[in-house]
Parts: sequence; C-alpha cells; structure tokens
Amino acid sequence: MSDQFDNRELIIEYLESGCKGGDMGYIGVEIEQFVLDEDGDRVPYIEKHGRLGVRDILEQLSPYYSEVVRNEEGDILSLFRLDSNVTIEPAAQLEVSISPMLSLADVEHEYDNFALRMKQILKPFDYTLVPLGYDPKNHAADLPIIPKPRYHFMDEYFSKLPGMHAERMMRATTSMQVSIDFANEADAVRKLRIATLLGPVFSYLLDNVPVFEGEPNSTPLRRMKVWREVDPARCGAIPGLFDEGFGFAAYADWLLSVPPIFITRPDVHSTGTMTAAEAYADAPMDKADIEHLFSMVWPDVRLKRYVEIRQGDSVPFDVALGYAALIKGIFYGETNLDIIERALGVGEDGIWPYTEQSVEDAIDAVITDELDAVIYGRTLESWIGLLFQIAPDGLGVEADYLEPLMDFKGI
Repeated sequence: MSDQFDNRELIIEYLESGCKGGDMGYIGVEIEQFVLDEDGDRVPYIEKHGRLGVRDILEQLSPYYSEVVRNEEGDILSLFRLDSNVTIEPAAQLEVSISPMLSLADVEHEYDNFALRMKQILKPFDYTLVPLGYDPKNHAADLPIIPKPRYHFMDEYFSKLPGMHAERMMRATTSMQVSIDFANEADAVRKLRIATLLGPVFSYLLDNVPVFEGEPNSTPLRRMKVWREVDPARCGAIPGLFDEGFGFAAYADWLLSVPPIFITRPDVHSTGTMTAAEAYADAPMDKADIEHLFSMVWPDVRLKRYVEIRQGDSVPFDVALGYAALIKGIFYGETNLDIIERALGVGEDGIWPYTEQSVEDAIDAVITDELDAVIYGRTLESWIGLLFQIAPDGLGVEADYLEPLMDFKGI
C-alpha cells in the first residue's frame, strides 16, 4: 500500500469524523474587518508614531482569552477561548471567529462581547473596526505583510503566479464565512453543491466594495472576482463537484493534487510546486498535517469537518447575522433543500446538470446584468425572492434576524 493511498484514506477518515448524523443545527460565523484610524487609513500591525498597532490591540484584548499564540519573536498573532477566536489576517485585518452555536442569539451575544471590548480599546485612539469587502483607501501593493511565516510563504509562492490578485486578496480583502453541519457524506455533497451554485446570489446579497484600489467601484462581486484570479488550482468551484459519484474520496484526491505551499514537518519549510501527495509521501499525515492542507485551499465553499460557505463580503454584524440566519434557514431543512434542488433542475435521477463553468457563467452574468441576470434558468431577483420566501420556514422565531440583510439590499 503506497503512502499516498494511506494519506488519502486518512483524509477520508478525517472527513467522516465530521458527520453529525441527526445532531445538526449549529452555525459558526467568521467575520474579518479593517482597523482604520480617524483619517480612514489602515492601522498597521506594529505601532507607529506612538500610536497603537494591531499587535498592541491584541495585547490589550488578550486578558479575556485563555490562549495566546505568538511568533518566535514574541509578537502576538492570535487569541483563543472556548466560544471565539481572534486572529490577524495577512495585512493586519482582524478576524473574529464565533464557535458553532445552536442559537443565533448566542452568536450575537459572543460577538457583542468582543465588539464592546474592542470599542473600549480603540476609542481613545479614534480607531474603528470597519466591515468592507475591500480596502477603502489603499492600493494593495502598498500594504505590508505581518510577521507570520504562513503569510510570507504564501506571498512568495503567489508572487510567481501571473497577475496581482493574490497580492490584492491577501492585503486588501475582508470577508465573512458561515459554517454548517452535515449529517453524512451525501448530505455534505448536497450542501456543497447548493452553496457553490448559489454563491453568486450570496455574494450579491453581501456585496460591499464601494472602493477598489483607491477608485470608486460599481462592479458587483468584485471581491469574488479577485479570488477567481488568485490560483485556479485552489480557488473557485471544487473540481468535479457536480460529477456523479463525487464524495469524500474525490475531495481527498483534489487536496493531494494541490501544492501545499509549505508544510510544518519536520520543521516549517517551503515545498514549492510539489503536490501534497509528494510533500507528505514520507509518512502518514497526522491531524495537524491534514488541517494544514485543508487551510491551504480556498474554494468558494470549503469542506472540512463542516461545510464552510465563503462567498460573502465583510458587512456590518447585524447584516452578517442576517446572512447567517438565511444560511441556517435554507440548509437545515430537507424541505427547503428539496425546493432549491428542484429550482436548480436536479431530477429524480440525482444528476446535477452543472459543471464548474456553470458557476463562472453565473458570476459573469450577475456582474453584467445584476438583478436581471439569468442564472440556472431564473433571474437573480427571482432567486433572491425564493430564498427569502423559504428561509423563514426553517428559522421559526429567529426569522426576525433576516431583516437587516433585507434592508441592506433594499429587499
């Protein structure tokens, strides 16, 4: 038995460990934001002119967290506790991750605690947390990367690829993600497919890029389009997702075919263009290896031990919570999933009449025609109407959380 085959099976087993059976309904929320000063400039990682840097902000926040992660020089990089984590993105964007919770009210409560503490730290310096999909003032090339080895390996690797969108993705974008459970392999694939196809709809609902590279922007889905041109090997729709028989094994095969950029065994080092199968061929992958590999691919919807829906721009938290409610209402109910499958034209034979190109065509249509765009046989406006029509049935009293999202898009 080859090492590659062993690692394939280990990845499959890892995914199988995420199957929740009937114990579903949890929602995880991650939201990235810019830290801006009173002039709308980015607050750097390291203090400047005697004013707080993002590193110092985390130092002041750290007493509220049980675990602090630092680099070899002692610079703080992330904070962890039971219900939430705070991490720093490549150019000092700040991300708060709320642990999966059954109640949206609990998600809201945890974020409010974070926001209150941040306000107390930021207010004396006239700093604010700003949720936008793209830097509101700067050119990406002018923004430095924080001292975290992961980001420097990524930056070096992407610098050898054509175009500037990797640079822009790392330095100038912020997003939000919502994570949902899956019962079993078939349920995971179903949710991956639906969330991937609906990605242009989700991205439009959370579209929040008024400025791009210092210029006013009116093009929708700008951040989603940036991601398209980062690295096709690891971004976009998952290869083969709509093929008959796609499952955990096919996902593992894809992961092993992608260069991991760097690995952490026996020490942290670049792996260049080696595939993951080659980079990990010396020994079976442990849990840390598998989770690192998962973290080095960024499809529209990512499979881990949960389904991570990644297409939304960063938005104000009440809107983000409305989006989380929409996702919860859609994906945690067989009836609603059935309705969406029928609307997508999935027949009783279970064949999905789509490819990865179908998603690209939908993105381009939305960019060109916005609400009048015809995607998968319906207008974008019709899709939005359908989602907001069915989501309340899966939410009960939590349906009120949808209102800020509807107001955000004028629905």
